[in-house]
Amino acid sequence: MEGGDSLKKSLALLHGVINGKIGHGLEAIVLQGLRVIHAEKGFMRFDFVVPNIVSDVDGNWHVGALATMLDLIGPVTTFSFANRVISTVDFNVSYYSTAKIQ
Repeated sequence: MEGGDSLKKSLALLHGVINGKIGHGLEAIVLQGLRVIHAEKGFMRFDFVVPNIVSDVDGNWHVGALATMLDLIGPVTTFSFANRVISTVDFNVSYYSTAKIQ
């Protein structure tokens, strides 16, 4: 993992949310099983299997859970580069099809 102090702060924040020490319980549930594979300033790669707990009635990844995940990892990645919370230029999600759990 490359980077400096902002990257370390960013990863500490993310792990705090994943472990339920920071934020709300919902965020810890949504990020259950998320693992950081690679991290550097402005770029992070994760390994994630959609857990059963975030499914809708049809066994699909609930779109609200997906949006919550993006709302969390986007700013964490941005913080790793900018060392502050800032707005990104464009944040757009298109749902072409559903993702199944597991």
